[in-house]
Amino acid sequence: MLELNSPSFKPAQIRKFARVLTMAQKRIIIATVALASVVGLSLVALRSWRSSTPPSAAPERESVTSDFKTPPDVPDAEPAREGSARPTPSGQPATNQTTAAGAIARTPQQLVAEILEISSAEGPITADKAEKFKHNLEELIKQGATSVPAIRELLDKKVEYDFADVAGGEQMGYASLRASLIDALKQIGGPDAQEAMVQVLQTSALPAELLTIANNLDQDAPGQYRDQILNAARESLAIAATNQYANVELGPAFRILQNYGAANTTADAAKNEPANFNNAINLANMPEGQGLGALVQMAENSSSASGQTIATEMIAQMAGQNSKASDALMQMAQNGQISNGTWEKLAPILGGDQFQIAGLAAQNSGDPNASQNPGFSVANSATTSDQINQRIALIDKFLGVVPSDSAAANSLRNQRDLLAGKLPR
Repeated sequence: MLELNSPSFKPAQIRKFARVLTMAQKRIIIATVALASVVGLSLVALRSWRSSTPPSAAPERESVTSDFKTPPDVPDAEPAREGSARPTPSGQPATNQTTAAGAIARTPQQLVAEILEISSAEGPITADKAEKFKHNLEELIKQGATSVPAIRELLDKKVEYDFADVAGGEQMGYASLRASLIDALKQIGGPDAQEAMVQVLQTSALPAELLTIANNLDQDAPGQYRDQILNAARESLAIAATNQYANVELGPAFRILQNYGAANTTADAAKNEPANFNNAINLANMPEGQGLGALVQMAENSSSASGQTIATEMIAQMAGQNSKASDALMQMAQNGQISNGTWEKLAPILGGDQFQIAGLAAQNSGDPNASQNPGFSVANSATTSDQINQRIALIDKFLGVVPSDSAAANSLRNQRDLLAGKLPR
């Protein structure tokens, strides 16, 4: 190490070395200050950037997808049951809704699509499928009027599946797909549901379905839809007269005419004159025709039009098994005592329909399509070929008395054609 006070250094050299050392120290100091300035400015800039960055600028979280799956489109498969229309998937977009509890509620379109999918599936109906079917139907009913358009859309397509034809079908709680949808409309109720049922009246020709809807509508809005109900029944019978039906029970169409035609005489008599109504039925069911005289007197002298009509109906009911009753009815027809409106009611009775007090119906009626009303029921007794031929002969007798171009003759001819269609070929 060199020492500045060493004798080997001259004074001039010492001064020069000192100046060099001083300049080097200055450069080091300047460089250090500059470096510190750069570091300081960087820290200031970093703090400024951090303070100006909003919280929303943080990287987004990956979105969480729901486990809910939208039911797939219903496949355009051949129906499992003969005579059923091919199901068509709905073209309406379905949007999920979130309930107050945070769960995702399926839309009516999705519920109906799954109901149709279950109904149209091949093979037996399992308990799981039946439970899912019932659950979806309950959800439709709970959603009320918002479910009506989806139900109406499927009914308008005239798709039908009979559950009775499938193993396990009894678990569904309904005889068919359409029966379940019509019942859902009944339970929903209100103007929208009523309008949907009226639409079915105008597009369906199945008598049993028409009778169900007629009863539903008249229960919700008594008398309001009577004209539409009667028109539907008449159109159904007109179609039947052209032999477009095969093995379809037409009794319900006639029961509509009985219950809702001519001021709803039969049902009104049961409701408004229960004593006279029950008395007339009891007289008609007395052994050996013992009640005939009282019925004839009632038909001629009753103080009310409905009382006269129900008495005439009971005489017609007896005419199928009692020649004296047949003669009494013939005399009334020849005397012009039976109106066209009453003949419209008598035709199905001459064809085999029988009135019974409700308590007797359960014991005596084997007809699963028997019309149930407060206080009485109607069931058809012409089931064998001999019984059908006997009823045709009875109707022919009265066709020879009424004017051939009258509504009475038209009603009798329609009933005759229906009976003839039941005969084996």
